[in-house]
Amino acid sequence: MKKAVFKKTKRLVSFILIIALFASSGILSSCSIEREDPAALTLNGKEIKNDVFTYFIDKAMTELGVNADENAVLTKATKLTETYFKTNSLAVKCGVSLSTAQKASVSEKVNAYWGIYGDYYTSIGVTKETLTKIFTSEAYRNQLLVHYYGEGGEEEIGVATMYAYFKMNYIVFQAINGYFTYLDDNGNTVIRTPNEIEEIILKFQNMASLINSKEKTMEEAADFLATSGYSSSVVTLVLGKDDTSYPEGFFEKVQSTKARIASVIGTNEYIFIVLRGDAGVNSEYYKEKKEEILTALVGDKIDVKIDKSLAVESALNDMNTQSLYLLVKQEKAA
Repeated sequence: MKKAVFKKTKRLVSFILIIALFASSGILSSCSIEREDPAALTLNGKEIKNDVFTYFIDKAMTELGVNADENAVLTKATKLTETYFKTNSLAVKCGVSLSTAQKASVSEKVNAYWGIYGDYYTSIGVTKETLTKIFTSEAYRNQLLVHYYGEGGEEEIGVATMYAYFKMNYIVFQAINGYFTYLDDNGNTVIRTPNEIEEIILKFQNMASLINSKEKTMEEAADFLATSGYSSSVVTLVLGKDDTSYPEGFFEKVQSTKARIASVIGTNEYIFIVLRGDAGVNSEYYKEKKEEILTALVGDKIDVKIDKSLAVESALNDMNTQSLYLLVKQEKAA
């Protein structure tokens, strides 16, 4: 009996020794999890993931130019990473979180960027998870803006100030679009003859009169004009003063019209029937722009607040930092 136990024990010890031998010779190491390179950047003693720092090296090089001085690029990248670090830290301190809709918006942005730049990001070691971290931090910045300066915040911007900015810098309107041009058989844009342009103007003016007399709605007028190929469907839009999706001068012309009165305005190539709304402080049109308005009014202040929220000591691992820098530079030049 003792001999049998001795043999089993001997076999067990032999097996353990074999395992140890394989491990020490690297036979089993190929199955182990691949280790990350040491962190190139440490902030307040906390290692920053290299993929995150690489993202900011790339961003810094994009802003400064691929031939910018290495030290300048790394200094800017470090500063950008510090802002990322401070933003996340302040968000945790303030209990700021993202709603389901805001998380979905981050995801959409990540997918859009990855669809365009995915191959490039992969080549420098940046993943979709990296982008999610970065864009989530940017969303936290916007939520901190609301936390401090939004309704009920420590430094709340009053409704009167917010709404006055909205009235000055946004218009809510419906429009029916027409064109003084057409495409010829060769695909060239051609201006219509003066007589044709005058006919279009008269049709649009007549439709505007019928809308104002309540004989036609904007939708009915659009349908009627569509039979002549002059119009598109009617939608309600909120347009900012700096938006370039409409012709130059369009914003000012619409803003100068009377609310709820259909008006005809034109440019060199376009003609519109516009019906400007008069969105109040309780309208969805105003509410959906509140974050943009806060950014315009106090965006600089939240950035200063984030910057001053935490003292940061940074330490660079020169060898690994240069390796990341050279990788980004090489891929940008490819």
